[in-house]
Amino acid sequence: MLIIAHRGFSSHYTENTLVSFTQALLLDIDAIELDIHQVENEFMVFHDPFIDKLTDSKGRIFDMPLDEVRGLLVKGRDPIPTLSEVATLVGNRVTLNVEVKTIQCVQTFVSYLSDIIVHLECKVVISSFDHPLLSSIKNAFDYQLDTNFVHAIEYGALIAHTPYDHAKYTEALDVSIAAIDWNVVTPDFVDDAHRRGKKVWCYTVNHEQTLSELLQMGVDGIFTDRPDWARAFLKTQLDPQSDSHF
Repeated sequence: MLIIAHRGFSSHYTENTLVSFTQALLLDIDAIELDIHQVENEFMVFHDPFIDKLTDSKGRIFDMPLDEVRGLLVKGRDPIPTLSEVATLVGNRVTLNVEVKTIQCVQTFVSYLSDIIVHLECKVVISSFDHPLLSSIKNAFDYQLDTNFVHAIEYGALIAHTPYDHAKYTEALDVSIAAIDWNVVTPDFVDDAHRRGKKVWCYTVNHEQTLSELLQMGVDGIFTDRPDWARAFLKTQLDPQSDSHF
């Protein structure tokens, strides 16, 4: 089972900051997840559309001038990073899961991310709850003239419900990852996804009972705010004599 650090090491450090990502990279993880909004021609790593909760300003991040966003401090300490800054930090050490929140221009995003993948050799998963947008991004990448980096990209379609036809939606979207809320995933959903050759990733898993149940279902990866705890717990399942404590 893959361990994906949700917004970095966010149980101990402020989410979606370079500090949180740096600390996550010190752990035994497989991927880092982050959220992006387009601001002018830049892609800012921030979860909420509104900046009110984590900064001293108000409003929607994608409505603001880039210079103003770049001057904001999260909890009075940390600048909001760009996708490029986080990608430079991560490089090809682990997979970078980019959850797309808002984008004004798909082609701008595709060009931006293409440069990152080519120059930094990043392994990337692009995910979104916005399935039409995700499809548009995938189609735009598929039409790139230089296809040398296409193998480095996977796509995950996020959902927060249990579909009637299980993971069939992943085939319609031609994505490899069914990303689903842990609270609605079922063994039948996981089995159906696997029969279709798809992986199942669940968010956001922070409790032992949940992780144990997902492991029994055969879930392939989890997003967690507690990547240190999750790795230790999995090790105890593989090695019951482990001395790890929770």
